[in-house]
Amino acid sequence: MNQVISTDLTEAEELLELRIFAYDILRRTFLEEPTKELVEQFENGIIHFFPFKEENPLLKEGIEQVHHYFKSFEMGENFEELHWDYTRMFVGPYELPAPIWESSYTNKDGLLFQEETWRVRRLYLKNNFEPLHYGKEADDHLGLELDFMYQLSKLAIQLMKEENHVQVKKILADQSYFLKAHLLNWTPLFAKDVNEHAKTDFYKGMVKILSGFLTIDQTCLEELECQICE
Repeated sequence: MNQVISTDLTEAEELLELRIFAYDILRRTFLEEPTKELVEQFENGIIHFFPFKEENPLLKEGIEQVHHYFKSFEMGENFEELHWDYTRMFVGPYELPAPIWESSYTNKDGLLFQEETWRVRRLYLKNNFEPLHYGKEADDHLGLELDFMYQLSKLAIQLMKEENHVQVKKILADQSYFLKAHLLNWTPLFAKDVNEHAKTDFYKGMVKILSGFLTIDQTCLEELECQICE
């Protein structure tokens, strides 16, 4: 029996590592304007290591689209175009064609810093997570929500190594709730806006990767909760 438990926990750690890798790429993609360091990683093929691409056709399609975009990408010629694509859609100064905050889609008036934002903040605080630019950026920014999932996954694997399985299960339960009640509740609408308004195949591909992965992550969390015993 102990050998079975040990095998399950090894598989759980491996699955957590894959989720950490995926959420890291996604959070850095959507949290702020692209940096040259991030772009260089995409140029070097980091997207090929994105997990679960054979398990979700939308995810696979997005990876291929991003790969195709960087086949002809030249930093000197295309970086500013990519940078402006993010700024134009998600920052301003003009009316945003693809707002990047949950409350833009779930608040009836599309206003920020309303009850929808506070619900996200309460979950952050419950898990001792202080988001970047706390109090200045709305907590329900997509990049911050993805960072929250990333940080909790890192904490879960640390607690697993310490054999604190009770706390790991609590973290996984919070992640499962956050995924269903928040990320999956609004990102389909966001992805639709990005697909309609993005000028680069990078962001069109990345929202497909986002949508495909979040769907897969529901199954990942269910598997993890089954594998980890108190």
